[in-house]
Amino acid sequence: MAESGLKDAMDVLQAWVDQYNARAGSTIALASGGEAGGAQLRLKYSPTEGTISILHLVAVIREGRPAILVSRFEGPTAETSVQAGLWASGQLGRRH
Repeated sequence: MAESGLKDAMDVLQAWVDQYNARAGSTIALASGGEAGGAQLRLKYSPTEGTISILHLVAVIREGRPAILVSRFEGPTAETSVQAGLWASGQLGRRH
């Protein structure tokens, strides 16, 4: 189902995650994150206490064409979150 009206990419992703969690009734809920404007979007969950799994999507322009880069990170929550953030910053041409 397409979203009506203009929405930020984060709003659309969060609505999808909320609907998924409501339907799945999973004991491991999905969460989302990102930044305003949608250059970075993340799907994440905690498979066990103290660990996180992140599917990180970054919107970029490569060779004059739009692209979405995707990478998966999993491990201890703090270290993995930093690793994913550094990867995304590098893809967006931001300083580490």
